[in-house]
Amino acid sequence: MSRRGGHDEGGAHGGSWKIALADLMTVLMVFFLVMWLLAVVDPKERKIFAESLTGQYEEPIAVVESSAKQDGSELNPLDLKPPATEAEIRETLKSVNPRDIDIEDGPDFTKITLRSDSFFESGRATVSDKTREQLEQLGESLAGRGQKMVISGFTDDLPISNFQFPSNWELSAARAATVARTFIYMGVDKNLLTIEGKADNEAVVPNDSAYSRSMNRRVVIKIDKRPQSQQQP
Repeated sequence: MSRRGGHDEGGAHGGSWKIALADLMTVLMVFFLVMWLLAVVDPKERKIFAESLTGQYEEPIAVVESSAKQDGSELNPLDLKPPATEAEIRETLKSVNPRDIDIEDGPDFTKITLRSDSFFESGRATVSDKTREQLEQLGESLAGRGQKMVISGFTDDLPISNFQFPSNWELSAARAATVARTFIYMGVDKNLLTIEGKADNEAVVPNDSAYSRSMNRRVVIKIDKRPQSQQQP
């Protein structure tokens, strides 16, 4: 019995050297890795590596500037395209059913009215692929002109209340924001855009029938045609 017990103790003791050797190999591997990094890595990157080992390094947030600011230059008014004409806007939107849009051209502003039922899903602020393509074409046409725009969303007087849109205020603002984001994506300067959510205010016709309510569900894009010196800040 004593011989068996001695054999067991010897086996346990004999295996402990393997654990010690594994720990030693791990330490040596880390040591040579650090030495190699110190020899080949750029000093700035070496500092980041060292801070990451101690938990002190925080990765900086990348900020993407517009192309005009990336090269250190501002948009020169002389480089801006002239204000969009009614003819250009109509040409850009020629693929849209004429019943779904209305374009009014005045001395100071061009107003584009988009019928929400044709551009947005019912009770939502999302658009179809075809509609998005049409909005992108309009945004691309308006980019680089330096024209201020106010994008206003309107709804009918039927209340809405769900998790995403507690009321028509949120729905109308979200639809205006969808148009604005599309324009920004296509190159329109975000500083030139203002969005408004008007809910069922400023109805164009009384909300007394399904057709009348559909007329009130709309997004209006008001484009300033005046020279920048005359535009309100």
